[in-house]
Amino acid sequence: MLDLMRKHARSWFIQAVLFMVILVFVFWGVGSFKEGKTNRVATVNDYPITISQYQSAYENLVKRYRDIYKDRLTEELMDMLNLKEMALEGLIERALLLQEAERLNLEITEKELRDSIKGFPAFQKEGVFNNTQYVRLLRRYRMTPSEFEASQRVDLLVKKIEDMIKDNVKVSHREILDAYTMERESVNAEFIKVATASFFKKASVSDEDVKSYFSNHKRDYEIPTKVKIRYLSFNGKDYEPEVKITDEEITDYYELSIKRFTVPETVRIRHILIKTLPGDDPASVKKAREKAEGILKKIRKGRDFATLARKYSDDPSAKKGGDLGYLDKAMLGGSIGEAVSSLDIGGVSSVIESPYGFHVIKVEDIKKARTKLLNEVKAEITSTLTRETAQELADEDAENVYARIFDEENLEQFTSGAKIELHETDFFARGESIKGVGRDKVFSDAAFALDEGEMSDVVRSSGVNYIQELVKRQSPRIPELREVEKNVQRDVQREKAKAMAKAKAENLLEELRAGEEWNRVVSKNTLTAQETGFFTRADNAIPKIGSSQEIKGEVFSLTPDTPYADNVFEVNDTYFVIKLKGRRGIDKKKFEQEDDDFAKVLVERKKQELFNAWLNNLKAKAEIERKLSPTR
Repeated sequence: MLDLMRKHARSWFIQAVLFMVILVFVFWGVGSFKEGKTNRVATVNDYPITISQYQSAYENLVKRYRDIYKDRLTEELMDMLNLKEMALEGLIERALLLQEAERLNLEITEKELRDSIKGFPAFQKEGVFNNTQYVRLLRRYRMTPSEFEASQRVDLLVKKIEDMIKDNVKVSHREILDAYTMERESVNAEFIKVATASFFKKASVSDEDVKSYFSNHKRDYEIPTKVKIRYLSFNGKDYEPEVKITDEEITDYYELSIKRFTVPETVRIRHILIKTLPGDDPASVKKAREKAEGILKKIRKGRDFATLARKYSDDPSAKKGGDLGYLDKAMLGGSIGEAVSSLDIGGVSSVIESPYGFHVIKVEDIKKARTKLLNEVKAEITSTLTRETAQELADEDAENVYARIFDEENLEQFTSGAKIELHETDFFARGESIKGVGRDKVFSDAAFALDEGEMSDVVRSSGVNYIQELVKRQSPRIPELREVEKNVQRDVQREKAKAMAKAKAENLLEELRAGEEWNRVVSKNTLTAQETGFFTRADNAIPKIGSSQEIKGEVFSLTPDTPYADNVFEVNDTYFVIKLKGRRGIDKKKFEQEDDDFAKVLVERKKQELFNAWLNNLKAKAEIERKLSPTR
């Protein structure tokens, strides 16, 4: 079993056990023997953060998000999540926290350290800390208890200073009410939209327009710096055919990670929802409750639950007779979770209130918690071990090759006598798809950090190891008009169409603010007015309009006496004229029921805000030099 643990040191189990160790090693500088000043991505008050530390932190972050998003974690989503920036900023912030803890003479006591280590599930047997298992695990990972304990002290120190700052937060009843009101009050808006696209055909563009626009916007068409790279590639997937997993390894993995194969208790439920909205008036809420109670009476008289769900439920599951399938019973919280826990198979709840409205629940089936048998998960374990072993082989090969070519002049000279394929990209700019690689920010950023003829360390990205060499760098340049003429023409036409659409929308608003009646303005301009429906400040987007904090902020400031916004608003090349249609305040009764829970959420939010402000102040006073910008 211990051989398995050594062999699969990258597995999720070992990573979970030694997560803090890895973090500390990443942070304190265990990296490539080649690293020096030129390989620093940042310095924090003269403390260096190296490119290998940054790459390791980034890869750990990607792995964590891949566990969450699975196959949905695309390159585009990683860009949206700013994982590269998150990794670098995390290392910078950790350095600042440790430096501040040292300045404040904060320490971790022996008891704090001992209690923390005893709490690691991997060091326990039957829920109790086992010293033999603790020492044996660390030994097989080539660590001593003192090394692990030192790393754990660092992590506890970071948490201690964070808790010290956050514990100063208090909130008053007035703050709770104000925050609740900000989150739960809602508005309904009418709007007229004027789309840029409707003016494209009217926007004529001359040759002189194109020349003039290009002359004034040349920088917008600049061709950016581009590089060409030679590289070696070591992809874990290519090593999988070489891997043979034994039955003993499969059994050991199963026993080590038995909790992973525990299926929680699940319950299959049907559901009828009579929806209410934040800010609904008491009469509407009462009507919704009465409707739900009327449906419950029909169920108790023997009417079919699924039929009633199809007829009355406001939930998307209505078309399936309210069937929500099997759900993890432990994940059903609040009033719904309490109701489900009290029901047997075939049982129907009373009317339950939640932030979404009023519910009636029926339990169709219950599956007790169980542990999957080895035969059920053997294929899954084999696949996991094969993938992890192949990745280890790829990583090992990459490091071995890197060590052999370190003293060579270039990759081409090395590969001429070796059975390794040397790849070469076309010229590419940051953010572009790379020949043979695709869109890969880790690969791209490492390439742009090199000088001509310079060779990189092993660059790891999404399970692939690369060794790069910069062949050529092309400086940025302003193109000739003929190279980008079509793009310029399109941009001129779009600008003209936008100006026409904006002018039209502003004329409509001027008429309305001058006293013209809303319906008349809509009618005489052969336009269509729409309503958003009620929405809150907390909603991600405004219904039928899209995401616009500017519109949201303006609409909530309007009143019946001043129903029109001062300006027109642009969202996705469409201009909007906005009018307040209605406003709903909070339900005071709901607030009294929810204020304790809301207060807890508010306190946690304010704690994080206070800590972030304190940390940002630390950053502002620190000497931080970022030599590799993740967003470049």
